[in-house]
Amino acid sequence: MIKPINVNSNSFRNNHTEYNDPLLNWPLRGAAFTNEVGEAMRPLIGNYATLSWAPALLYIGADIYDKYKNDQTEYSPSSRRALKQALFQGLASVCLPIVAVKGGQNLFSLLGLCTKDNISINTKEHVNKLAQEFVANGKMHAYAGKDDECIKEFMNTVSNNMDLSDKKQVKHAYSNNKENVNKFAKTTIKELIKLRKDLLSPNDEFKISNTYLSYEQALKNGQTENVAVKSVLQHQLKKKTLKGKFIKTIGGFLALGVAIKPIDRFVEEVLIGKVVAPKLDNKKDA
Repeated sequence: MIKPINVNSNSFRNNHTEYNDPLLNWPLRGAAFTNEVGEAMRPLIGNYATLSWAPALLYIGADIYDKYKNDQTEYSPSSRRALKQALFQGLASVCLPIVAVKGGQNLFSLLGLCTKDNISINTKEHVNKLAQEFVANGKMHAYAGKDDECIKEFMNTVSNNMDLSDKKQVKHAYSNNKENVNKFAKTTIKELIKLRKDLLSPNDEFKISNTYLSYEQALKNGQTENVAVKSVLQHQLKKKTLKGKFIKTIGGFLALGVAIKPIDRFVEEVLIGKVVAPKLDNKKDA
């Protein structure tokens, strides 16, 4: 949550009149929450979450400039006030809330251990991402009619990628649940092989399914058979991760709700009030 330092504190007070900071009033105040909401929803909306930073950064800039230019209602430029506010915003509005969101998402990712697959949601998403790349690179088409070779190639891809992954939580999950991850990966590639066969040689029951209808629509739109199959397979893989992404989003929002007030108080009262402000005040006096 983006919350300006209390300008009514002793360090900012020039008189006993209570000052009502316009940057704390709605609807302008709503811009303060956009980046946190966006990051909490990143599992669902992907890179579109980055757009949510624009209003928040504009708000932060306006708040810092306001504190630099004005001492409450009086025009009195002060780089010391601006520096305090910049440090507050950087910690309480950018760094620590994002840490809380990511922590909540990773914590809720562990709920995947309670499912039959017994691996984290993060690890499932990583395997499905590898499967999407496998499909996009034409591996399914290249191994058409060679199911065992296709499975072996994908399993090697998963094993090599997990061992070299720079995502610590995924690598750690793989090293501790290698058997479960491999089982999930094998099930995933077998389902893709079966779905590809169903698309190319559908029975009467499969022909009326939404999956096959979407494949037919892709063909009608001018896609080649191979491209249409790829698009359907990748769409199914994305659907598989949707529930997990929703769970992680809930985790991000809950963590943010729990942590936001303690973060504000810790940054304003401890880091700024007891560490930063005294040093800046002493420097000014000197």
